Amino acid sequence: MKRGATMKNWMVMISLMILGGGLSGCTGSSTKWKEEVQLSDGRVIVVEREAIYVGGGDEWAFNRGGSKIDGYRIRYTSPDGSGRVVEWRSTKKSPQTYPEVPLIFDLPVGQPTVFSLVAISSGCEVYSKYVYQNGTWVEESLPEQFGQLPTSLLFGSKRDLPRLLNLTEKNGRNSATHYRQEVKQIGPNRKVCG
Repeated sequence: MKRGATMKNWMVMISLMILGGGLSGCTGSSTKWKEEVQLSDGRVIVVEREAIYVGGGDEWAFNRGGSKIDGYRIRYTSPDGSGRVVEWRSTKKSPQTYPEVPLIFDLPVGQPTVFSLVAISSGCEVYSKYVYQNGTWVEESLPEQFGQLPTSLLFGSKRDLPRLLNLTEKNGRNSATHYRQEVKQIGPNRKVCG
């Protein structure tokens, strides 16, 4: 009788260890870096970036890491001496649950502004614009057509990132030929299909 109870206890412990080991591969992680960003007025600032990952995803067959991107963050500390930190987080997700990708961070008239791109259906994506006003991010409607703007944030490879990604290295990572034009610039159309 005692031997059976001991065997049962061992089986429960082994099952819990296997389950725990399996779940540990599903926990989230993130990649953090600082990045130089050239603003539309020519100034260069440094922002903090973070790509947040979660376990799982349909792409497991192709993704040996077993994780997928779940969101992005941008943190900007105002250089005015106030120490004010502004943080933007991706909020929209595609039907396949991929987050919107931030492509531009700018400070027109001193207001933090982010442009992003997210899939809205299979084969169609849309650009969004967010402006930081009175302590909160407000999405502003973009017209159906507008002038093209060059991407200012890293969208390329995040592999082996240095602590501070300078403009030259970022441009090199973003210029790979396999990246689509829709991430290398925003516009001239709000919606991109095909």
